[in-house]
Amino acid sequence: MQPPATRFRRDRSGAAAVEFALVLPVLCVALLGTVDGWSYVTHSLSMRAGVKTAANLVLAGSSDDNATQAAALASWEKKPTDAAVTVNRVYKCGTIVVASASTMCAGSKVPTIYVEIQASGTWTPPFSFGPFPEDTAMDHQQVVRVR
Repeated sequence: MQPPATRFRRDRSGAAAVEFALVLPVLCVALLGTVDGWSYVTHSLSMRAGVKTAANLVLAGSSDDNATQAAALASWEKKPTDAAVTVNRVYKCGTIVVASASTMCAGSKVPTIYVEIQASGTWTPPFSFGPFPEDTAMDHQQVVRVR
């Protein structure tokens, strides 16, 4: 018969359970971080896709800013409750911003028209604990040159 200290040192029957219990919290935090990160990325890409849809509508010739805004909101999947899209037209003569499209630039040139589409919202993480416990503001802007 072996002494008790030697038997205890060689006995490995509960070692896997103890090792698993030590590693499990780390694996859970990694899983929650992955789910939180994936949620943020998918919401951000969805917002960008909505803005891109609106930009494509402007590039196709739409001059109705309300329709552009509605298209961006309609195509924004997984949008948060505070989702907002703004559409602004900016008229420039070179680098100088002018008041309207009817203002003529030097040399009787018409101003360049830019349409700025900006979306914003707040991403809420799926878990209120873990690596990303707080709400995060998201925004995306795309500028389209019309003329």
